[in-house]
Amino acid sequence: MKLIAITGGIGAGKSTVSRGLAARGAYVIDADVTARVVLDPATPTGRRVLADIAQALGPHVLQADGSLNRARVAELIFHDEAVRQQYNGIVHPAILSATAAAIDACRESHALVVHEIPLLTADSPALPWRYDLIVTVEADAGERRRRLQRHRGLSAEDAAARVAVQGDEERRIAIADIIVRTDGTLTETDRRVAELWRRLSE
Repeated sequence: MKLIAITGGIGAGKSTVSRGLAARGAYVIDADVTARVVLDPATPTGRRVLADIAQALGPHVLQADGSLNRARVAELIFHDEAVRQQYNGIVHPAILSATAAAIDACRESHALVVHEIPLLTADSPALPWRYDLIVTVEADAGERRRRLQRHRGLSAEDAAARVAVQGDEERRIAIADIIVRTDGTLTETDRRVAELWRRLSE
């Protein structure tokens, strides 16, 4: 099995690149999907993690049904670095454990596995697995802000705050084997994904 990391900042186009690779035959492990599973109040793990979050950030970050109020959490963590670090310290270990299990489950059944993981940089802590190749997806900060406003309905202020928090482009590029730019049209991005697929398939 070949394990590929797809990283990049918010709004850069990681999911677009991952979907393009999946359409060509890759198996994708999406960190956002893994996070949603880890935070599912219907599971013992989810209930434990959600209880820890509520204890740290306050009960108002949970919905009436016990699920995470994502909008409220986003308001907190994208405007307060200390709160963001506290939240990540609770959620990230659970995501790492679930991801490691998902990667192990793929070893005998998939030749090419893509792990879509945001914000993998030269400063990231060591992971319990090794990537064969790291790809960072990058786009101009202004374009990323526009995408967040256009596709996610964020205000200009919120979009700017989220892009600013994830501004480690140089530190992502420092560990990347391949850089995929997505500043252009979707057609241009798909052409770059096709080139990436050829390289990964060699």
